Amino acid sequence: MMRHRTWPVIGAAVALVAAACGTSTPATTEAETTTTTVAETTTTTEAAPGPERGPSALEAADQTGDGTTVTIASVTLPAPGFVAVHAAGDEGPGPVIGVSDLLPAGTSTDVVVTLDTPLEASGAVFPMVHIDMNENGAYDFAPPDVTTDVPGVGDDGQSVTVARVEITVPPERGPSALEAADQTGDGTTVTIASVTLPAPGFVAVHAAGDEGPGPVIGVSDLLPAGTSTDVVVTLDTPLEASGAVFPMVHIDMNENGAYDFAPPDVTTDVPGVGDDGQSVTVARIEITVEG
Repeated sequence: MMRHRTWPVIGAAVALVAAACGTSTPATTEAETTTTTVAETTTTTEAAPGPERGPSALEAADQTGDGTTVTIASVTLPAPGFVAVHAAGDEGPGPVIGVSDLLPAGTSTDVVVTLDTPLEASGAVFPMVHIDMNENGAYDFAPPDVTTDVPGVGDDGQSVTVARVEITVPPERGPSALEAADQTGDGTTVTIASVTLPAPGFVAVHAAGDEGPGPVIGVSDLLPAGTSTDVVVTLDTPLEASGAVFPMVHIDMNENGAYDFAPPDVTTDVPGVGDDGQSVTVARIEITVEG
């Protein structure tokens, strides 16, 4: 489904971007293709000579990534120019956090813009068309001092070509670490000596399977990022006899505070990984159940 929104501005498109430089905390939405136009009011100032600013067009979809890049599905330019990715301001586009290479006139697809300032959390960005007005191949737009490469405009010759895109940045899975010792008890709890998380998550205690961790028989409360010690996990299925269990780190990937991992159907809160970014953070411990 396409969304169309219009933000009013005071003055020309350059004033829009300059006034919008600020920060806000955006909300994550579901993935969808987004095309947004910002109204640019006319003034009595004559247009500066140079390449045409329109018609230009831009399409970009909400996406998930590591926060270092934004992919533009399609951009159409009347003359060579750029896609500048703006951070979210108070009411629309804010400061520029990444710029594409120079793009040719015509339509370019799957344009990847590397961000100079990577996103550390999920939020909105505003990719915007800018025209290389002085035709020097460099992006010259840093208001209020430099406003040469002004935004492109749409079919109406007035509205700035910009989109609002929601970027989902999942929590890091590593490095995580876990330490637990063999222990003796009544089979109702397991104590984890130390667990280190890169993001909030859980320690899930797995029963022994054929060759390693089996089904989950108990989960800790949500643990914060950082190191927690002496974490007691109450087992939903108490041990009736001595045997091995496998405490494992799981990351709260959807950040909802609930443990969502019940394969094969639910695998959201995947296991944390170690320093190598590959090996799952899990321990094997022997529980002696006193009868």
